[in-house]
Amino acid sequence: CGSSDLNWVESTGKGTIFTFTVTRQPVSRPLVGRTPWVVVEVELEEGVHMISNLIDVDCDDLQIGMAVDVVFDQVDDEITLPKFIIV
Repeated sequence: CGSSDLNWVESTGKGTIFTFTVTRQPVSRPLVGRTPWVVVEVELEEGVHMISNLIDVDCDDLQIGMAVDVVFDQVDDEITLPKFIIV
């Protein structure tokens, strides 16, 4: 943490929920009508932790330790965002 010695790690995209938070109130105009919004910290199989969004999930069923898999949201021709789903 805080190191500038960074590198890329190839990943399967599979992991488990390490922690999460659910935002139920829109905190900015772009989020109006898009809540609840789930931010998740995933521990990937390779040991790397990644923060992203969890999609297509019932927030009341979320638990730490649940298995997740990465999916890719093609926002436009230049931006693709990794997100996670429960498996």
